[in-house]
Amino acid sequence: MIFPESRLLLAASIFVLALGLVSPHYMVPEAAEQRLALATTSIICDLTRNVVGELWDVECLVAPGQSPHTYEPTPEDMVKAAKAAVILYNGFAIDTWAVKLLSSQNMEKLHRVTEGLEPYLLKVPDGPYAGKEDPHMWMDVNLAIKYVERIRDIFIRQDPGNAETYRANAAAYIWELEALDKWIRETVSQLPQEKRVLVTQENAFQYFARAYGFRVGAYFYSIATEIEPSPIDMVQAVEKVKQLGVCVFFVESTLSSRLLDSLIRETGGRLAGPLYVDGVGPRGSGAETYVSMMKVNVETIVAELMKSC
Repeated sequence: MIFPESRLLLAASIFVLALGLVSPHYMVPEAAEQRLALATTSIICDLTRNVVGELWDVECLVAPGQSPHTYEPTPEDMVKAAKAAVILYNGFAIDTWAVKLLSSQNMEKLHRVTEGLEPYLLKVPDGPYAGKEDPHMWMDVNLAIKYVERIRDIFIRQDPGNAETYRANAAAYIWELEALDKWIRETVSQLPQEKRVLVTQENAFQYFARAYGFRVGAYFYSIATEIEPSPIDMVQAVEKVKQLGVCVFFVESTLSSRLLDSLIRETGGRLAGPLYVDGVGPRGSGAETYVSMMKVNVETIVAELMKSC
């Protein structure tokens, strides 16, 4: 997300004031500060909690149900960042705001969990971010496993005394993720190849499609959900859907269905979902963790695409 310069200056000013107003009585002791870790997204939060267990307090800057694309950090976030020993972010544009607002005071704390994953990157094919890296790597479970390995290594370096705990936790969680990946492949195999076409609101399923044998048919938002599609984009989407003969359009949990409603008026068909992409679901959604989020997505996609138009 691109932050206006004035917002950056204002936020930084508020941050300085907030730090000055913290009373020594309420300052967290140094030892406790070292046990606070922040993660920009709820997905990274969940992956991290599975690695660190009870050894760290892990807080999400972007809560479940919120979009990291459009999130605006608060002064409270920056006070938390000053107290945290580790700040984890995804990178590749989805949480650029974290680096812009936190790096000046907390550069040594910032860790990109996608570091080393450049060989697996896909590019945004069109729209305002055409040619840029697609950040949604976690939609391929095997790449999420690489996130976990990176998170494990970050905490081993940060806290070598508990290295074996981090290794054991990560190994157990990776086993669970490998089982999830196998389950996804078995579930998707029930769906005929010709039905594996996705029409979604955001172009966030490239990694998922590559990993599990789908085709990205059409979408409205090319990564940047804060940039509204133009009338020309709408016309092109309608034409593409007509050519595809698709009648199922998936709604995402953090986006309004307004654009898909317009598409249905033009082409017919039905809405399905919600799918969880940029974060896990809120309490009660059944998608509160990364594993349950992916299961809900796959069950929804397969069940809906199996139905006839």
